[in-house]
Amino acid sequence: MSFVNYHTHCKRCKHAVGEEEDYIVEAIKHGFSELGMSDHIPYPDVDYGARMEYMEKDSYLDTMSAIKEKHGGKLEIYTGFESEYLKKYDKYYQSLLDDTRCDYLILGQHFFEMPDGKIQNVYDINDSKLLPLYAKSCVEAMRTGYFKMLGHPDLFGVCELKIDSNYQRAFDILIEGAEKYNFTLEYNANGLRRGMSRFEDGMRYQYPMDILWDMVKDTNVEVMVGSDCHNPEQLCDEYFVNSVKKMKER
Repeated sequence: MSFVNYHTHCKRCKHAVGEEEDYIVEAIKHGFSELGMSDHIPYPDVDYGARMEYMEKDSYLDTMSAIKEKHGGKLEIYTGFESEYLKKYDKYYQSLLDDTRCDYLILGQHFFEMPDGKIQNVYDINDSKLLPLYAKSCVEAMRTGYFKMLGHPDLFGVCELKIDSNYQRAFDILIEGAEKYNFTLEYNANGLRRGMSRFEDGMRYQYPMDILWDMVKDTNVEVMVGSDCHNPEQLCDEYFVNSVKKMKER
């Protein structure tokens, strides 16, 4: 089986280990045909945490350019960022895509802008009524054309909330947006690595959430498996391989 992965982190994000090249070497070892490095995007004016410093941005891009020169004959290598979408950064996103060193952006909506302008962290959601707002922010990002894929679209499964109609509404919004904008949704293997947790509704993975993927399989929405690895050894581990097999069978 030939693998590809476009959701890859390195130690610059401060919650992963390994240099950029370590992941490329691991991909070559496992016969990947393509690998995209997509460490968490730094922002020029606000430190949102858990990501590289803004001053590292050019070093990251230059390092990846050198890696392409060194290993590009062995597999296709792409350079990108995993990024949230906030409208005020439209020019910044475009500037990155205009930079020949940057190939793509993945949407990873760890936080989003509320109607009142407040920035809401997904991990801090304590009311399911906010879930459709998260989904709408993702669809707004899809519409811009800046992003290639929505990473862990069911990320809000981490929240200690009872699954209710707001979950269903959020999933409906995400699927409708993906269909409208021909947008790829990611089945995220890193959620499986986290193991199962006990919720009010019982034991389940925080994400991926079966309720979403059972809905997606009856649509024409494109699905891509993302390793979302934070250690080179995770790139092609059992969670990633089994996820690829599962999605091929859907």
